[in-house]
Amino acid sequence: MEETEAKAAGRPDAKVADEAAQGKFHTTEVVTLAGAHLIHDSYGSFIGPLLPLIIQKHGLTLAAAGFLATANRWPGIAMPFLGYLADRYDARAFVIWGPTVSALCLSTLGLAPSYWVLIALLVGAGLSSSAFHPAASALVTYASGKQWGRATSYFMTGGELARTIGPPFIVAVVSQFSFEGAWVAALPAVLFSLFAVTRFTGRGAHVYVRPAPAHLGAAVRARGRAILLLAGVVTFRSLVISSFQIFYATYLTGLGESLALAGISLAVYEAGGVLGAFLGGPVSDRFGRRTVMGFSQLLAGPVLFVALLWSGQPIAFVALFVGGLLTISAGPVQLALAQELMPENRSVASGIMMFLSFEGTIFASLVIGFLADRTGLQGALGWSIIASMISLPFTFLLPETRGGYTGH
Repeated sequence: MEETEAKAAGRPDAKVADEAAQGKFHTTEVVTLAGAHLIHDSYGSFIGPLLPLIIQKHGLTLAAAGFLATANRWPGIAMPFLGYLADRYDARAFVIWGPTVSALCLSTLGLAPSYWVLIALLVGAGLSSSAFHPAASALVTYASGKQWGRATSYFMTGGELARTIGPPFIVAVVSQFSFEGAWVAALPAVLFSLFAVTRFTGRGAHVYVRPAPAHLGAAVRARGRAILLLAGVVTFRSLVISSFQIFYATYLTGLGESLALAGISLAVYEAGGVLGAFLGGPVSDRFGRRTVMGFSQLLAGPVLFVALLWSGQPIAFVALFVGGLLTISAGPVQLALAQELMPENRSVASGIMMFLSFEGTIFASLVIGFLADRTGLQGALGWSIIASMISLPFTFLLPETRGGYTGH
């Protein structure tokens, strides 16, 4: 009914809703949004490589450096609110200019005269990120017809690849131009934003422009139980993902393995994650969101235990690749399901899921670090795998969907 009224009134969202119902997948727009995610998150991965330079320049303690490294994640709490704004206003601005704002903040850390300016720059990047992610992840399904899982997989694959591209890029820039001259690294983001203006606002663009007002309270009441169940799934699954990303290399070096082998092991895990992010959504379009999430988690737990107990052995590399594929494949599936549960509030739904996932990294750092001090890293990582299996009951209680514009 709302769609018919919108069409009669000539609102631009009517056209998009009609195209979604017809199942049109606009590859150019989806790939451009995935590219936006890749470029944006590449800058977020600068912090790790730049942290030693920041410590040296400002004479920071490790505690102060650790506190600083989390500053860009503090604004993550605003993701659902920024998603609410994106659902009610033109979300394209967040997506077009988000990469540039984040790039300018994170590429100028070498120019910061003090610790508090560093904090301000990182918080600014965090706010930009918190506005970008919910809006971009909602826009990608509006451009995907009925193939929401395929679109979210493209989008999440961009984010996974960013962690591979970002660190060597900023290292190369610093080597060439110095830490203070690293601001030149922002140029690709600026150029992309200028391109995105023409891609997302020109004639023939197939992204959501401006929705009719949606009643968030009614949506939450209608799907509140399913949203809470999905939140539980995201929370427990993100714990094991973050734990292995943060601590597995340290675990290996603690066993006496070389730093090179530890780095290769982590790269293998991340490579599996890239493939998982690319495959998870399309597979769930065919077989269902709940089925894919449940199946992947059932297998992920035992596989990751193999990687933990036979670390450094050839079988561990296979287990790490498969474990990364299985755990991270759920990311686009969860994102698509969240939007299906709240189709008129997609940015809010995405903001909630991404907030839980982003903040799960901080939670994993604190909890696994605390447990490791008492039980050792093997025990702590083992508990993180067990905790991820707690997501299974939540998963099997979720409604089954397999993609598409619902018309709600």
